[in-house]
Amino acid sequence: MRRATLPWALWVFGLSTTLLLVGLWGRAVTVDDDVIARSTEAALSADLVTERVYDWIGSGLIAATGITDAESERVLDEVRSRPAAAGAIDALIDDVVRALIAPPGAETSIDVAAALTPLVPEVVSELGEQGIDVPAGAVEAAVEDLDPVTLDTGEAVSVGVVTDQARGVLTRGVVFAAVMLIVAGSVAVVLAEDRWPMVRSLATRVSFSALSFAALFRIGGWALDPDGGRSPLRRSGSILVGSNLDVFLITAGLAAAVAVTIWLIRRPPSQVSGVDSGTVSTAASMPDPEVGETEDTSTQELVSV
Repeated sequence: MRRATLPWALWVFGLSTTLLLVGLWGRAVTVDDDVIARSTEAALSADLVTERVYDWIGSGLIAATGITDAESERVLDEVRSRPAAAGAIDALIDDVVRALIAPPGAETSIDVAAALTPLVPEVVSELGEQGIDVPAGAVEAAVEDLDPVTLDTGEAVSVGVVTDQARGVLTRGVVFAAVMLIVAGSVAVVLAEDRWPMVRSLATRVSFSALSFAALFRIGGWALDPDGGRSPLRRSGSILVGSNLDVFLITAGLAAAVAVTIWLIRRPPSQVSGVDSGTVSTAASMPDPEVGETEDTSTQELVSV
């Protein structure tokens, strides 16, 4: 019965260890706002957002100044490469990310006009360089007329809602896995012939499993996006997978500490030193001269008689 049950208990212990480690890591990710924000920002296509923004600006310029589509496109193509333009787009993307990860009930309106105001001097300057006479006030009016973007409530809080839901599921999963691990480990210890070595073996398994997960997740984070920008979704996944690896390292350290402590407490007593044991062995192997003399004397007397 013991031989049939022990392997199953160890299998359940290994499975629960995997579930517990992954659950702890996942829950740590869901409470890491910085990682979630960076992952969400990476998932956004910067090119798509940039194209949409410049479409808005181009439409506003045409409506406010009366320039042609070709002139508007030519001016905005030159403005794109300027640092101020890149900074304005980055600021707008940050606003979008904050709206996406905002908790329910938070303000989700994005003031596009305020974010793009730094572009006005750049557009006016480029219009002048290309010989297009447009008053600066007209460009300012075109940007100010951009309406705030109010994201749909479900869409705006989707990331925050999903994060909250995932946190709840992972919390329940961690509790369930911990109970499974304790029960399976207890059964394995009870069924073992020598219980303390079994406890040490289980702690060692947890430690090596945690170290393995840390290495795999680190390699996985790099493998998803080795170039740091191959695609938005892969970049986002790379940020998530490569984050919060300290959870595995801390778990591995605690389990290793338990295993080492048990080994130190339960290790067998030290053997006699080599010098002492050699002396004892040599002394034991040497015959007693008195005994030998007595035996020889007795033999000689018996022969004489």
